[in-house]
Amino acid sequence: MASPRTSYPLAEPLPPLYPCPVQAAARIIGLKWTIQIVHHLLRGGSMRFCELQDALGGVNPSTLSSRLKMLEEAGLVHREEISTIPPHVEYRLTEMGHELAPVIREIARWGNRWLCRAGQP
Repeated sequence: MASPRTSYPLAEPLPPLYPCPVQAAARIIGLKWTIQIVHHLLRGGSMRFCELQDALGGVNPSTLSSRLKMLEEAGLVHREEISTIPPHVEYRLTEMGHELAPVIREIARWGNRWLCRAGQP
């Protein structure tokens, strides 16, 4: 006779399993404004919050703040507090964030070829 299975509660929930690395990456870079933030940090190096907000044009400050926090937690962005008068914060890409450069370049190439027409954004 087979013994009944006993299940034990886990101390911590198991991390989600992703069947595909594209799905895992899309959970980070697939959110609105995320690719644009990375694109501007690739072009501008270290940027202040207001500089990013101006460069993005139209992003809500709370949305930008949450995306930057998410990117920082994911390891793509480094946040540095600058002790000047007045103090400010600057954001820059980490090594992991810089590795998205070829991806962004290909998205831009594809967009230019198929989506952007002369005189249209």
